[in-house]
Amino acid sequence: MDRIDPTPLDEALARILSEPSWAQQILTATAVTLATEEPFLVATTADIDTVLTSVAELLLSGLPDVVADEAMERAASALPTPGPRETQSTYALRLSAAAGAV
Repeated sequence: MDRIDPTPLDEALARILSEPSWAQQILTATAVTLATEEPFLVATTADIDTVLTSVAELLLSGLPDVVADEAMERAASALPTPGPRETQSTYALRLSAAAGAV
């Protein structure tokens, strides 16, 4: 059998498919921020939205609006609902798991 060497397009496609999506990156960075900044505070929807928005602004700045908007929509739709009296560090664990499913 002849060996087929990957073309530059094959290599680019493999690299793209192995990198996390923008939405995954937003969710992962949000989880890290929640787990490290105020881990023992109760996770509220308002606090989560604030961190999510801040992280998205940092990660998505410079991208075309359509890419940034879609990434933010996908990230926001994957957010789990915080449980009653759930700490930010516990919520961050569930958020990291949700990021893997995006």
